[in-house]
Amino acid sequence: MRWLADAFPELTPRLDSDQIRAVMRVGINLRWFAVAYAGLAGLLSPRAPQFLTEEILVAVLYNAIVMGTLKRASDNALPTLALVTTVIDQAFCFTFIGLYNVLPGGHQVAAYVPAMIEAVALFGLAGAALSSGFFLGAIVLVQSAAVALGRGTFDGVGVFGTTMIVILIGACLVGVSQALRHSIDASAPNANPATSMPVSSWPELSGREQEVLRLLAQGCSNAAIATSLGVSERTIKATLERLLARLKARNRAEAVAAAARLQLL
Repeated sequence: MRWLADAFPELTPRLDSDQIRAVMRVGINLRWFAVAYAGLAGLLSPRAPQFLTEEILVAVLYNAIVMGTLKRASDNALPTLALVTTVIDQAFCFTFIGLYNVLPGGHQVAAYVPAMIEAVALFGLAGAALSSGFFLGAIVLVQSAAVALGRGTFDGVGVFGTTMIVILIGACLVGVSQALRHSIDASAPNANPATSMPVSSWPELSGREQEVLRLLAQGCSNAAIATSLGVSERTIKATLERLLARLKARNRAEAVAAAARLQLL
């Protein structure tokens, strides 16, 4: 799973560990519902879609693995787990649409909405971009494969139309998410990010996060920290965003101040 996180270092959950776990539990419950819905749709359909049974079995196995992994995962592993499950869920939802042979007609594009919601809930605007990009790439690939196999022509209008629907859904979700987040921030402008945290919930930082925090406290820039640790600036930026989330800080100065009060430095 680590290679996927390294490939998308900018995609770091903007939530703390408890919130990530809560969102992922919602995703698990929604997958069970989707499995039941797909099975019922197959039974009621005059002719069940090809490979529907296989996808249901794969989905059941996958969801069981996610449940078990989430229970055992440490807080440090949660961002990677959230990214991996989000990407896989985009593929599952898209495949479900394909089983009903509506690409790119769009009649079942609503089946992609749960994947988009999950991506936005965890990663905000970056998640919406990931989800929309995945959908566009997948639908173009499917259409191109159909043309190559002589099973149809490339429907550019259909591809454009369904992709715009997905982008519109993502934009609406991001707008609502940002509005709610700004409202919460505005309701507590003077909140102390450290004193509001009970001792039992003080974050456990990974070795890399501790190194970044130490250099951050010394006033080092992202470039200087990256050079000192021998990694890319994008990796440092992603680590810093995780630190801000863990310390409930809005910027570098607040993160250092919070870490000092929590005796993490």
